[in-house]
Amino acid sequence: MQSNISNNSNFIRLTNLPILFDSLDIERLPAATQAKIARIDACLPQTQCGLCDHADGCLPYAVAIVIDSEPYNKCVPGGQPVTDAIAQIINQDSSDTQPLNAEPSKWPIDASSQRPVEVRAVIREDDCIGCTKCIPACPVDAIVGTGKHMHTIFTDLCTGCELCIAPCPVDCIDLVTIERTLSTAERTLEQEDLRQRYHTHLRRVSKQLADSSNSKPVVSMVEAKLNNAASQSLNISEEQAKNTIAAAKLRSKIKKLEKQLSVRPNESKQLELEELQAKLAQL
Repeated sequence: MQSNISNNSNFIRLTNLPILFDSLDIERLPAATQAKIARIDACLPQTQCGLCDHADGCLPYAVAIVIDSEPYNKCVPGGQPVTDAIAQIINQDSSDTQPLNAEPSKWPIDASSQRPVEVRAVIREDDCIGCTKCIPACPVDAIVGTGKHMHTIFTDLCTGCELCIAPCPVDCIDLVTIERTLSTAERTLEQEDLRQRYHTHLRRVSKQLADSSNSKPVVSMVEAKLNNAASQSLNISEEQAKNTIAAAKLRSKIKKLEKQLSVRPNESKQLELEELQAKLAQL
């Protein structure tokens, strides 16, 4: 009976997904593979931070772990507890029981949770110019504001993903550490809520991008991928399609480099970033 409940839960978790995940072809995978992906996805913190090199979220990373044998220790905010939990799932049928060490975080380890200390983003109101560039960067819609007006981050909804830091042209977003203790049940509920908020965000943006009257520019890598998926059925010129695809690829590379540089400075990557930004400006 418990097995049937677990299988049904895994099935529900991987159905009716946002269009962004269509390319993963999860529904075509064997049931056992889908169940393993669902269990790993449930372990992940659902911050959608991209530090695992999967900018479009935790689910694609879970798929990569199962399908492409990608290292399972790349979830920085999850730390060693998440790495160990995933190790148990993927090694349950193997004699290899020695888990990997989690990718290090720039934040210290919390003594209680054994995860990196949690942070939240806070906007310095006096310095905010209302450019709105941080709003689409937030995967859970925790930032509100309108053009040329001060923005606000709902701290209780912020995941600490840090994705709003790089787009801010005036560096008016600070990260502050928080202290809290969550039970396993509380953390599970929070992760599910964050996952649903992210999916809601993706569906809303997909709807906006598919609306021909929408004039908002595509400014994030996730939006670029959604734009590509939502526009497949539209009639556009060959030149427009070529430029759109090229711009989307450039934005994807730029956002990835910006995220990497925000964590760790690198001179060669900084030069590469500047070259890509110049190419995008030409388009």
